[in-house]
Amino acid sequence: MHQKLDLHEQQNPGCQKCSRHVRKQNIDDGLCQQATSCLDGATLRCVGPWARDKLYFLTQYLGIFADGMKFKWQGNLHYIELCSGPGRCVDRESGVEMDGTALTVMGHSAFQHIRTATFLDYNLNVVDALSSRIKSAGYADRACAIKADYNHPENIAEIVGGRVQKGLALVFVDPTDCSVPFDTVATLAHTLPNADFIINVALGTDATRNIKPAILNKDSKARIKYAGFLGGQGFFDDTEVITMAEHGQDDKLRAKFREAYRGAMRTLKYEHFDTQCVEHYYDLFFACRHPLGLKFWNSAKKYEPNNQGTFDFSL
Repeated sequence: MHQKLDLHEQQNPGCQKCSRHVRKQNIDDGLCQQATSCLDGATLRCVGPWARDKLYFLTQYLGIFADGMKFKWQGNLHYIELCSGPGRCVDRESGVEMDGTALTVMGHSAFQHIRTATFLDYNLNVVDALSSRIKSAGYADRACAIKADYNHPENIAEIVGGRVQKGLALVFVDPTDCSVPFDTVATLAHTLPNADFIINVALGTDATRNIKPAILNKDSKARIKYAGFLGGQGFFDDTEVITMAEHGQDDKLRAKFREAYRGAMRTLKYEHFDTQCVEHYYDLFFACRHPLGLKFWNSAKKYEPNNQGTFDFSL
């Protein structure tokens, strides 16, 4: 059976349900400066209501991944999350506080099969809040939150390599924009030779707003960021891409962007891909080296988040 999410939701009276303009003043690095958690008083990440869909697809895959592999790899199954957040968040439209990715993953029944969980974030306040929540939830024996900057892949490799020496890993990369350098993803792939990736690609927000100026202005800061994200300048040198930008063909540009990212992952010997759109805001990009992983992923996304169907775990 697929597991219905329990996000421990409750109304947070401190959330002001800010307009977009006011929200810019009330948020610092994605963290709400007006409301703290009703459960523990710690910091909250401000999110849109579509965050629940992300949690759904991530944890449905985790369930199939961990249950399907629990008797293989000598029990060495691992979970790594980059840009983890503080573990609790607040829906800026409804004012409802809920679990974020880290607590939702650890609260899933299949987490019992995960030997280690490593949550990485560059914000020390985030790491401190999540560390406290991991301890309170009773998972400190297997899970930890560590401060790490994704712009320093060698540091990421040292941390992850120290916690995961062998086995199979699921890596979730969850930035708010297209800012995690491909070098960091490549380093994780080399450090973890047996790993499936789910990468949050902000195509409908960050990229839609900024990709055309980046294509048409070779000196823009945005181009540097996106070239780093894609692992090179090839996307920007493509005459077809330039023509699409000049004519405002956003849908085609997004398709070319996805294609460029797939091409980059292929250089790491990742050949099996799929994309799950979360409304029009971002893509969950799945990549694996073994076709069984893609079979698991297709099963995980077989039903929509509000559908009460079941999964076949006998794959």
